[in-house]
Amino acid sequence: MSDTSPVIASGNVAVITGGASGIGLAVAERLIERGMSVALADIDEAKLRNVVARLTEAGADVTGVVCDTASAASVTDLAEAVLERFGAAHLLFNNAGIAGVGDAWNGPIDLWDRVIDINLYGVVHGIRAFLPVMTEQGVGHIVNTASMAGLMALPGAAPYNATKHAVVAISESLYLELGATESPVGISVLCPGFVKTDLMEHEPDEVASPIGALIGEMLTSGVETGIPASDVADQVVGAVDTEQFWILTHEEMRARPVERMERAATQTNPPLLGAE
Repeated sequence: MSDTSPVIASGNVAVITGGASGIGLAVAERLIERGMSVALADIDEAKLRNVVARLTEAGADVTGVVCDTASAASVTDLAEAVLERFGAAHLLFNNAGIAGVGDAWNGPIDLWDRVIDINLYGVVHGIRAFLPVMTEQGVGHIVNTASMAGLMALPGAAPYNATKHAVVAISESLYLELGATESPVGISVLCPGFVKTDLMEHEPDEVASPIGALIGEMLTSGVETGIPASDVADQVVGAVDTEQFWILTHEEMRARPVERMERAATQTNPPLLGAE
């Protein structure tokens, strides 16, 4: 899409799910600085209302839409609301997601349903709702939030791993499809390590599974000491500007997926947790 107009430009429109906090909000603030209008979508109505009020008071052209990304109908409603308000959607940031801490094998299957619905189907619903709009416009870019857990396996977090691997695969597949058809729409996939956000805010305080509890504690500690969301936002915006597909925010972690694939190529078993 290098021959098309820039996506991040004054007067253009960005749509961000999970936009009332964390990485989504940080990206929104960067885009507002660049003169874009922003539609923030979030399931937390109170938090969304407060953020929209703050940004609007500061002079931003922002709207908030309560949206459950697990619902195709809700995401379709989001797209309709954005088009009614702004008439276009140039950048979609499929960012809403949850950690889904729990016992994947002995606990309720609801855990799997919830993580898949939000982390995976949320991305699918977003693409299906906005890709046709961008294609018709002749310009657009979609950023999907995966994780380093989409490139490597984290014990005790099977649903999260599965959905984030799927987001990486969907994103790369779509990138190849759109490139083959000379589409005007670009794609990026965001694979961050630990980022200081409220990811763990809605996770259970106690988990019956020992490994689940251990991973929950590790995730909480990692998030609390993670890099600022603003650092991730800078990389996301830069990737859209340069039409960069991979966004691996933690340089020190970039070798780990390579090491994993080298083990796969030599049919070497994964190292166990705590092993040298």
